[in-house]
Amino acid sequence: MITEGERWAREELAALLAARFTPVAIARFLVRSQRRASDVRAARPALARQSRVWIAAGCAGWIVPALLGVEPFRRRLRFGVAWWASSAVMFDWHLGMVEEEDGRPVLLGAPDACTLLRVWLVPVAADAAHPGAVGVAAATDVLDGRLARASRTTRAGRDLEGLADTCFASATLVGARRSRGLSRGAVAAELGRLGIGFAYALATYFGRAAVRAPTSAPTRPSGGSSAAAATPCAASSSRAANGWTRMSS
Repeated sequence: MITEGERWAREELAALLAARFTPVAIARFLVRSQRRASDVRAARPALARQSRVWIAAGCAGWIVPALLGVEPFRRRLRFGVAWWASSAVMFDWHLGMVEEEDGRPVLLGAPDACTLLRVWLVPVAADAAHPGAVGVAAATDVLDGRLARASRTTRAGRDLEGLADTCFASATLVGARRSRGLSRGAVAAELGRLGIGFAYALATYFGRAAVRAPTSAPTRPSGGSSAAAATPCAASSSRAANGWTRMSS
């Protein structure tokens, strides 16, 4: 089933493709996406408040340990806050995806928290592939699937999981190289493989949007504009492909 948000995204992407990604077309796409995100926040104030609380908690999770001198938070504070802020902006633009598979709007749940926690941990993993961060990411990777099956799955959690896993896996590889746990060649090869998977995901999404974009768009604003080094890396690019073929809806 294609939700109204997915239909809107495919139409907008088809228009962007038809315009061949000119600067004017890209600017128009961004403006429309921001306008749609604002409509979602206005239509779903409880979700907007919840997302702001989660975003603030993530910022505090970096700033407070850094002020206390805890590493790597103190050392990577700027990177950590910048990463979380950029992730928060992207998530805010996709609040409309916090809905069930049939398009019914819901609030963020425990599975979504597990996925976002892995996103939050990316700068920690990139610092030196800390065993604690890798362990937490691996645990949440297993837990979010079980929680989703036991309760419900949102489109946001479903589609963001693969991207979160790919980001964390890439960061873990960088951290392992930084701490000399892996050779430069091994890290480059695995990052290259992840990059190929990511490029394939984008090509699949853009191609599918061009072929299957519908011709009419309802106006209801319901759509939004791992873990450990080797094994999660092997699965993450395919999961990112599945997620990216549905993202931006």
